[in-house]
This record gives sequence, structure tokens and C-alpha cells, in this order.
Amino acid sequence: MASLNPSNPIQLFFSLYSEFTYDPSGKTMAQFWELCNLYGWDRNSDERAEALTKMRDAIAQQFNAFYGTDADSLDGWYNLFQALRVQIPDTVKGCKDLIRTIHVNICDLVDYSLGEQNVPPELHVSQEALAGYSRREGKIYPRENAYAEGLLRFLLREITGTYQGRRGKDGQRRGGRRGRLNRRGRI
Repeated sequence: MASLNPSNPIQLFFSLYSEFTYDPSGKTMAQFWELCNLYGWDRNSDERAEALTKMRDAIAQQFNAFYGTDADSLDGWYNLFQALRVQIPDTVKGCKDLIRTIHVNICDLVDYSLGEQNVPPELHVSQEALAGYSRREGKIYPRENAYAEGLLRFLLREITGTYQGRRGKDGQRRGGRRGRLNRRGRI
């Protein structure tokens, strides 16, 4: 194993498993699935679920280390858009608006940001295309991860279910005009 880098949460995660040899130039989730096979964890095992939670935490921590957690800082947005190879808006509001139209796999983005992947992460044409890719590749990042804050929160998309628009904790639809009355009492 390469020398341990304390500023790399992904490398720290893999260091917990002494029988596994982590390759910093490899794809993180592919190595995670190899780790599961090495340790014989089946799909429904508690060990695998616990390790997957820790892996996802490490991915979020690595993302936050690269781009920061302040969604109101142009510096973080600048770094993120540079990695995505997208023209950078001049304002934070412009960045927030633009990022909502971008569909990128977070695991791929973090792998690219680690500097070991030469090909930038694919920008998918739609949320559905991203969801299909993420499921096929086993690269699903949960929306409810505790470390998903700041800029990372803006990249989260519905992957496992059917996207039904913005909804609150009660499951009721939020946003949009449907079902609202205008000033004249009309929909």
C-alpha cells in the first residue's frame, strides 16, 4: 500500500482493512466492491452495510475537502465548475442555478478530483441517464448522508426512485404553480 495520506479520507477508509491493497489510481467504488468480495460480505450483511456507510462518508469528506462546504463562496464553485469543465458563472446565484442543470456522478467526480483519473467525469444529459448509469455501476450516493452539505448537497439527485419534484418531509409537493390560486382566485 502507498504511504498513508491523512488528508485523504478514502485512503484512510481502505486502511481499516489490512487484507486489502488500495490503489489510489483505481476507481473508488470498484475497489469497494472488490473489498466486499475479499471479505466475503454478501449483499445483505451488516458488515457490508456498515462499510458502505463509512465509504460514502469518506467520499463526502473527500468532496468537502476539495470544494468546501460553503455554498455561498465563489471559490468553491469555481473549483467545482473547473473540474466539471463548465463555464463558471459570475455570481453564487448563477452557480446554484447552473448546477441544478448538471447531472454528474459524485463518485466519478471525487475520483477525478483525486488527480488519478485522466478523463473528466461524464456529464449526463438528464437525471434519468445519471440514475441509470449510477445503478449499473453501483455508484449510488445517498441523499441523506450526514456529510452531504454545502456544494455537495447541490449535486444530489434522485437515483433509486422516481423523481417526483420537490417534496417536504410530509411527502407533499413543494414548489411550482399547480394547485395554487393566483391573485384573482384562479389556478
